[in-house]
Amino acid sequence: MPKKRLATRATSAPSARQFTSLEVPLYYQLAGVLREQVLSGRYAAGDRIPTEAELVGEYGVSRITVRQALASLEQEGLVRREVGRGTFVNEHRPFVGELKVEGSLDDLISVGLYTSVKLLSTRTVLASRDDADKLGLEPGSEVVRCARLRYWHGEPYCHIVVDLPAAIGRRLTKRDYQGSILRALEDRLKIHIRDAQQTVRASLADATLAKLLDTRIGAPLLAIDRVVMADDGTRVERVRTHYRSDIYSFAVHLHRDRDQRSWKAPAKRR
Repeated sequence: MPKKRLATRATSAPSARQFTSLEVPLYYQLAGVLREQVLSGRYAAGDRIPTEAELVGEYGVSRITVRQALASLEQEGLVRREVGRGTFVNEHRPFVGELKVEGSLDDLISVGLYTSVKLLSTRTVLASRDDADKLGLEPGSEVVRCARLRYWHGEPYCHIVVDLPAAIGRRLTKRDYQGSILRALEDRLKIHIRDAQQTVRASLADATLAKLLDTRIGAPLLAIDRVVMADDGTRVERVRTHYRSDIYSFAVHLHRDRDQRSWKAPAKRR
């Protein structure tokens, strides 16, 4: 199948990155990417988002395009621009829905056994408010953060960021981080995994993810945020994954729970 011709922009930057559409205005596509970053929590209320110059450099667009994108977000009430200080995220109440999927954690572990992984980085960071809340830690606690790319038939299909409490993460080796981390937790560290909670939502590729996943800026992604618990209820791992929607999807089989008059769904991957 011939590849779709990429969009061009009015910029002379030799490293300008490609957006996803020829027809949709660039400012609209950039506003969509920035909106996703705000609504996903990457930028929390009160945070300052990158400056106009930083956005020009990151996305290879003109300053006028950046200003139009920020003006669009300001009209929506998501951000406010303060003269001489920058652009800041406003308080907002995103809609949060939940799909309860009951399946085997062995399925999550086995996914890692049939694909290849490229380890991008492993470092110790201080937990933000969101990180700490998800892992049951105090803000500012040390967390080992591992970034990886997973490949399927030679193509990058997902970007994974794994956060582990430092007491756990520092016990793992580089080899563990290159394989199934869940398997390493159970087999090497003898931490028995009980269950996990995850949220699934639609997302868009920003400049960094577009480059890593070999796709275009603004391309649709599937974003999954999962927190894994041990037998004693301790939160031992947080995994944030962005999947290319043209390669990865979920197939879910539902069956009727006649006692509770509800649906149950064992998760499967295809």
